[in-house]
Amino acid sequence: MRFYKNVIQSATLLTLGFCTPVFAGNADNWATLSDILTFGLPTVAAGMAWAQDDTEGGRQLGYSVGGAYAGSVVLKSAIYAPRPDGSDNQSFPSGHTAVAFAAVSFVDHRYGGSSPSLPWLYAAAGLAGVSRVMSDKHYFQDVVAGGALGFFSAHYLTGPIVGGQLSLLPKPGGLAVTWSRGW
Repeated sequence: MRFYKNVIQSATLLTLGFCTPVFAGNADNWATLSDILTFGLPTVAAGMAWAQDDTEGGRQLGYSVGGAYAGSVVLKSAIYAPRPDGSDNQSFPSGHTAVAFAAVSFVDHRYGGSSPSLPWLYAAAGLAGVSRVMSDKHYFQDVVAGGALGFFSAHYLTGPIVGGQLSLLPKPGGLAVTWSRGW
């Protein structure tokens, strides 16, 4: 499992540190980066569920990402807000950002907040939102709303993984009972 965490951190650092300056000059490049992150983050989350043989987690990931995407489609149809580039009237909220944050929030909620990869994953999800603004597809409020939609979709549709280790530890005057989940 440690190898998998190192791969996540390395891939995210590579994306944040090296790709961002390359993409900085062109709106089409930013759009490509947002697509990579929007498909990559759910893939990472699915890989984490697969690595732990967590079939229920895989299903909950599908519900979380699907719920965030469906919510964004419904809101886009109902609100009908024009994009900054004028290409259509489906700006609010950002579906890319909703999906990215749903995937990362799934990891956070399902496997616990103790993972050292979480700050990197949230940074990558944030970069997905920034890239939507930089590609001139969304306004700032669109990506904030999309991020919130993804975050709450995952927290509503994802339950913590059941499993861990029960420990009895001696302490002055008795025993301490602890429960821990390994990451």
